[in-house]
Amino acid sequence: MNLKEFDDIKYNNKYKNSLNSLSPYIGRLRYECAGYLIDQYAQPDELIFDPFCGSGTVLLEGWAKGYNVMGNDLNYYAYVLTMGKLYPYHTEIEACVALDKYNNRITKKASEINLDVIPEWVQSFYHPQTLREIIAWTYYLRQHKEWFLLACLMGILHHQRPGFLSYPSSHGVPYLRTKKYPRENYPEMYSYRNVYEKLNAKVKRSYKFVPNLDFSKERIVYNKNSASMKIKQDRIGTIITSPPYMKSLTYARDNRLRLWFLGKDDWNSLDQKISPQGNEFILMMKQCIKKWSEHQISGDTCVVVLGDINIQYKNQKMPLAEMLTEISSKKYRLVEAFYDSMPEAKKQIKGKDLVKREIITVLERL
Repeated sequence: MNLKEFDDIKYNNKYKNSLNSLSPYIGRLRYECAGYLIDQYAQPDELIFDPFCGSGTVLLEGWAKGYNVMGNDLNYYAYVLTMGKLYPYHTEIEACVALDKYNNRITKKASEINLDVIPEWVQSFYHPQTLREIIAWTYYLRQHKEWFLLACLMGILHHQRPGFLSYPSSHGVPYLRTKKYPRENYPEMYSYRNVYEKLNAKVKRSYKFVPNLDFSKERIVYNKNSASMKIKQDRIGTIITSPPYMKSLTYARDNRLRLWFLGKDDWNSLDQKISPQGNEFILMMKQCIKKWSEHQISGDTCVVVLGDINIQYKNQKMPLAEMLTEISSKKYRLVEAFYDSMPEAKKQIKGKDLVKREIITVLERL
């Protein structure tokens, strides 16, 4: 497979969408890349589908560009985050009014919460009163399907900055940083945090740069297995997606604290389903290709972003992109493929391997 460097993506500091930063998601597709792929390959006036939508970057960029969008992800945190991005309140004022409405109910609910039944590893991240409030807020926001506010809350669950709710810890993946910030030297970092105040500030930051969005556009998100889900739409004009490639990332483990608050405490089992290895990954992609091809017509595009790592296929090692091209050859033809060097912060170590770049494979339905 001949590869060219994907140098068309340049950071555009004139375009900003603060909804992209509702909450962190390790390994997410860069919004510049998603926007470029949509501009270059999306079928005009047709649905854009991302079956492994992760943090919803492709869907948000597609919606912002005027497309109807549909996405899916088996990770419930990814589902919540994507719903938050696709269903924000129309204005900051509306969001803050909703926040105030729930705040009036929180005090009583928080006082009823017994922390003795909360896992110690969760308690270790928070001041007790802050934890009670987070649990109360999560309860009400989940109960009323307040996706945007819930995603904002997930975005401030842990970090060492003053605007966040936890004791000093990392942002993307929950690890306490008590050695770097010992309690005796940084007592303010271990004090009570008022959840309403921090969440209100987060909501306002989320509306700092929001493009004009057409709320009449169709936005659909599922929380299902991509290989077995039923697609109701007859036609999918464009598929742009980045499947979880063979345990290079542990999506559930990396978001275990957020998943716990969302009612999903078995992150280990979820990781087994989200990131299949070897033959399971190949089978998943075969099932997906077959399903996708049934909803695309000749000339429709399927763009798949994969890490530049090898897989054992037909008794030989080959790059994931080559494997994908081979297993899809009866339904799709390869139009072009190029690599995109990954930013340092996105590179992930799996064993001793470092995923240094991603391969963007552009397929066209035969």
